[in-house]
Amino acid sequence: MLSSVTINPEMEKKYHSKLNGDSVLVVGMLALLIGVELFVIGKIVGATWEIASNFYYLYVIFFGLIVVVETIGCLRVRDSIKKHMFEFTYYD
Repeated sequence: MLSSVTINPEMEKKYHSKLNGDSVLVVGMLALLIGVELFVIGKIVGATWEIASNFYYLYVIFFGLIVVVETIGCLRVRDSIKKHMFEFTYYD
């Protein structure tokens, strides 16, 4: 992959620092998604506590699955950026 592209060390350092910035954005996006989902699930459980108290574990399982899927998605986005950043001169 990188064999056909010659990259000077300064450009590589720039790209890796920009990748770190994008990684922070991806983590921020994940934190925002999880925060919003916690808020929504909290409102739902709060409004339906009489019914939800019997099935509280289902909410926990559902929320856990959502977090796992979103985390995998965000990690794949970061890996895709990392994989293609030199090919498409992403940060130029």
